Amino acid sequence: MQNTRFIWLTLLVGCLGAACSQAPEEPPVGIEETATVPEEEGDLVAVISTNNGDIVVRLLPELAPSTVAQFVELARSGFYMRTTFHYVSPGFILGGDPFSKDNDPLNDGLGNSREWIEAEFHEEYPVKRGSVGMMRKDADPGSSSCQFFIVLKRKPEWDGKYNIFGEVLEGIEVVETISKAPRVRSNPKLADHPAAKQIIRRIEIERRKLDENLEDSTEVVS
Repeated sequence: MQNTRFIWLTLLVGCLGAACSQAPEEPPVGIEETATVPEEEGDLVAVISTNNGDIVVRLLPELAPSTVAQFVELARSGFYMRTTFHYVSPGFILGGDPFSKDNDPLNDGLGNSREWIEAEFHEEYPVKRGSVGMMRKDADPGSSSCQFFIVLKRKPEWDGKYNIFGEVLEGIEVVETISKAPRVRSNPKLADHPAAKQIIRRIEIERRKLDENLEDSTEVVS
């Protein structure tokens, strides 16, 4: 009887030892759990809110990826809040200079974001009514930074010379209003400077599903 108990005890200890020595099961090779991040849908759009109304711009990353990336980063950081359109004319308006936030109009146009954008020129893309691009120094193709212009008339002399990164979808009439603002008459250095500030309140970046057949509201006007 004692021998039988000893045998059973030996078998039990052996089974427990074998079970404990077994390695834990590993998942099948090649099968991993990965978190999927849904892709953002729609076109990238900038809503430029001014004291004259909103200007909606379709951004063109396929045309100027570095320029769009910097513009979006600056807009989301609040960089453009309370800057102004400091240059107005029948052909285009220019804004986005951080120096335009102060009350010294003589330094408007001299500011930058301390980040520079490489040249992204496309001669085949016409600079026309509604085109949005980054201003730069004439002698330096890679000097674009933060100041941007919105065109009101076809400018063939600008084709292939500026980083064009957007086109106006809505609010071209707001651009027209800003372009017609009364200008400073007391100082020749400020001949194209608006007498009253044309303020950019903020720029918001959105995604919108735009109709591919959407008619271009910015047809060329000579």
